[in-house]
Amino acid sequence: MEAPTPADSTPHRPRKGGRKASPLAEKQRHVVSVRLTDKEHERLNREAERYRLSQGEVLRSVWSKQDTATKLPAPPTPDEARLLVQLAGMAANLNQITKLAHLQQDQRTGAATVLGQMHHLLKRLAPEA
Repeated sequence: MEAPTPADSTPHRPRKGGRKASPLAEKQRHVVSVRLTDKEHERLNREAERYRLSQGEVLRSVWSKQDTATKLPAPPTPDEARLLVQLAGMAANLNQITKLAHLQQDQRTGAATVLGQMHHLLKRLAPEA
């Protein structure tokens, strides 16, 4: 037999505990993993302890205070990428000429031509230098 329940009792609802939810815009929903060297990890731990912040908070505070777009080199344009490939090919040619020169074979004119072309390409890639 069931025990009679009082008529004025309400069904039990669990209480919501803990911190109130923040607005969706403020939620940190994405996780990014970063590989660090032992030295970098020690530095991050020291900074976190020094400022009494979590490691993530330290990284976010540094990142948010810097304009990273100006610090990072821009990716090469298609024209620059083509020139870099051409430069790499010339470097390989120069390497082969150097090997032949070590074998006592005269390759001065070929080396001078390749070096001149490389110099010209480097000037086009970095005009300010």
